[in-house]
Amino acid sequence: MISRFSSAPPAWFKVAATVLILWGLMGLASLFPHFAYDPSIDPDATAWDREFMPAPLWLNIVYVGAVVTGVLASVGLLMRRRWAVTLSVLSLLLLIVQFGYIFLFTGIVAGKGLWTAYFPAAIVVIQLFQLWLARKARASGWLK
Repeated sequence: MISRFSSAPPAWFKVAATVLILWGLMGLASLFPHFAYDPSIDPDATAWDREFMPAPLWLNIVYVGAVVTGVLASVGLLMRRRWAVTLSVLSLLLLIVQFGYIFLFTGIVAGKGLWTAYFPAAIVVIQLFQLWLARKARASGWLK
């Protein structure tokens, strides 16, 4: 039987794609608490939270888009589809827009401290890894 793919990926590729899917599912799970949070009823909310937590609609759309495209890209990697590369790029671009706005226009670091940049930086690094993996898979002929 002739394979639809030019070469089979190594076992670590499937493991990495599966871990990325699990990471993306955690991102999807984080959407509900993000949208359900209301600083006006949180006794631990700071003045900064009350002023800046209500995000503009477009930023929430970008956030959802970044998460969904990242998850779909990781599923595409496991399915060995070329469109995983495009979705990985799109997810990274949406992350840059999202975090760029948050860190450049809301004053979050001044209001809450530098530690607020650690997790977003980790998210970007993981997305950069996903993009690297997708591009490597395409270049290696593992994607159809």
